[in-house]
Amino acid sequence: MRYLTFFVLVLFVCSCKNKEISEIKTINVLAQEGPELKGLSEIATDIQYIPLETHPDGLMKFVNYLKTDADKFYISTVIEILCFDRSGKFLYKLDQQGRGPNEYVYISDYDINSEKKQMITLTRGKLYFYDIADNGFSLLKHLDLSIQPQYADFIPGQDNIMLSFTAATGENEYQTVIINPEGDTLFKKPNYYRFTKNTKVYMGFSADNIIYPMDDIIRIKGLFSDTLFSLKSNREIVPYMIMNIEGKGITTDFLANVDAAAASSGTSPASGFLMISQLNETEKYLFYRYYYQQSGKWIVYDKKTEEERFFDSKILLKDDISGGVNVEPKFVCDGVIYSWTDALSFKKHMSDGEFRDSEVKNPQRKAELEKLAASISEDDNHILIAITPKK
Repeated sequence: MRYLTFFVLVLFVCSCKNKEISEIKTINVLAQEGPELKGLSEIATDIQYIPLETHPDGLMKFVNYLKTDADKFYISTVIEILCFDRSGKFLYKLDQQGRGPNEYVYISDYDINSEKKQMITLTRGKLYFYDIADNGFSLLKHLDLSIQPQYADFIPGQDNIMLSFTAATGENEYQTVIINPEGDTLFKKPNYYRFTKNTKVYMGFSADNIIYPMDDIIRIKGLFSDTLFSLKSNREIVPYMIMNIEGKGITTDFLANVDAAAASSGTSPASGFLMISQLNETEKYLFYRYYYQQSGKWIVYDKKTEEERFFDSKILLKDDISGGVNVEPKFVCDGVIYSWTDALSFKKHMSDGEFRDSEVKNPQRKAELEKLAASISEDDNHILIAITPKK
């Protein structure tokens, strides 16, 4: 009887494991079986344009990245982090560029701990900690890291921090390392794609590691892997989804032997490979952008129906809700999709006859856009676009 119980238990555990494995969905990136996505209203219920105040201390050339908490926007421009309230009013900024104590040459990455009202910034092997107050950022401390990570992210709901490393150079021992605020190492995930460079030509990729939070976990997709992983709060890393690119992705052998002549030819030698350059996720959708054979597409995968739809990465997605500019899902924060446009492009679009004649799903939003266009100048700060996705 004891052996029968053990046998049944083994079968139960194996069936649970098989169920877990079977629940890992596979997306065939090049299949494109779904129809073209033509209007924002097909995946969203509302859209709002938020002009960022044109303040002498808060001028920006572009939005490099966006983070949010309950009442603020935090926008990185690589050399600064600008803070605005949810109406777009400029509050303050982090501007410590330099080579002196507690200064940085540039900001590699940053993250916000909303519960603790803290921010971290990463720059050239240094991790800075700041308190977020009503009147500015206050430096708490910094850690000198013995390693050179590319990204730094708070583990959701924790003080611990995940540091992530580029894979393109082939030399880094780890893909991710988790540390506590004191700098003690809690976890290491090896880099399984290490290689030795045979030439002196190095290539960098903005999507070397694609990392984003989703509820209480972090999603991670590495440069050479088809698998999108989940880092759980207990530091367990498990497969979440397979993004099958049919072996057309970049390889370690290619990067180890990049020819100098090819690299200086004016055409990227990596252009023949399929590159997933961006990933975002909401409760209902997974968004990803890829480039292959000189063209790019955004794919919108419905996690509930498993339907895939696409739109062109140059034309973008038509705002048929309010009639505004064409948009793309650049960022997702707390379930809201964010994009942005510069004031000049926005004004130009609004003066076009196509906008005036457009039929939209929400005429009230269209009227709000007309008032906004009349109130801003072409050289004003950028405009954030907040999109409410369907659930």
